[in-house]
Amino acid sequence: YITVVAQTIISEQSPTSILAVRGKLYELLGNCIPPTTILKVLLKEILKRVDDSLKPHVVEAAAYYEHRLQLGSKPIFHLEAFIVKVMAIYKRYIVEEMANFM
Repeated sequence: YITVVAQTIISEQSPTSILAVRGKLYELLGNCIPPTTILKVLLKEILKRVDDSLKPHVVEAAAYYEHRLQLGSKPIFHLEAFIVKVMAIYKRYIVEEMANFM
């Protein structure tokens, strides 16, 4: 199920995909999956799909939001913020690659 979330993050970076991912996150949290487990598995799945130059940035974001998860009381906020951050990192990479290509 988290594989689908990772694929959604990489395939489309839009508000619509954020809403779709949020629904999946709520379902996972509702089934008592710990938020740190969701984040770790999601990180592994995302790292399989991104370019090597992006991996340090994605891991840094995961570490930051995992720490925020420990401090906060609403895990959905931190998980969603991580997803939005990864989408922003990936979108910036795609735009830069297109600019270099032309």
